[in-house]
Amino acid sequence: MTRQDRGSNPLISTTGGISVPPYFFLIFIKMKIGVIAGNFDVIHPGYIYMFNECVLSCDELVVLLHDDPSIERPEKLKPILSVEERMLILKSLKHVDRVFTYNTESELYKLLTEIKPGVRFLGDDYINKSFTGDDLDIPIYYLDRSHGWSTTKYKKMIAETLKIS
Repeated sequence: MTRQDRGSNPLISTTGGISVPPYFFLIFIKMKIGVIAGNFDVIHPGYIYMFNECVLSCDELVVLLHDDPSIERPEKLKPILSVEERMLILKSLKHVDRVFTYNTESELYKLLTEIKPGVRFLGDDYINKSFTGDDLDIPIYYLDRSHGWSTTKYKKMIAETLKIS
C-alpha cells in the first residue's frame, strides 16, 4: 500500500473491537523506510524537489539531520539556523515522517545500522564516491540534482540581493 492509498480505505475491526485502517498491519510488516542525511540548512526549492522524489520510493521518510558538518569537514559551510530550528522546519514538511539528529559521521553510521532502512537517498553527485555507510547493505537511490538548487547557491543569491538593496 502506498502513501497515496492511505485515507481512501474503510476501517476494519480487529479481534479487540478496535477499528483500524487496512494498511495498519502493513505498516508493521512491510513498511519501506527511506533515509536521507544532511544539514538541511535554509530550506529551498531544491530540498522540496528532493523530498518529493524520495517519497515515491518509500513508505516512511526519515531525515537524519547533521548538527554541524563543518566540525568534521572544515570545507563545509556552518549552518545558519540552529539544529532545533532546522528540526522544526523539517518536521513541518508533509513528506517528512521522522527526524533524528547526529553530530558525527560515526553517529550517522550508528543511526543507519539501527534504523535499517530499505533505501537510502543520496544526491547524484555521490555516484562513484565514498560516503558514510557505503559498506552497509542498504540500496542507494541517487536523487536527480538537475534542478540546479543548492544551499550555497541560495545563500549567494540572498547575499547578492542584500548588496543591491
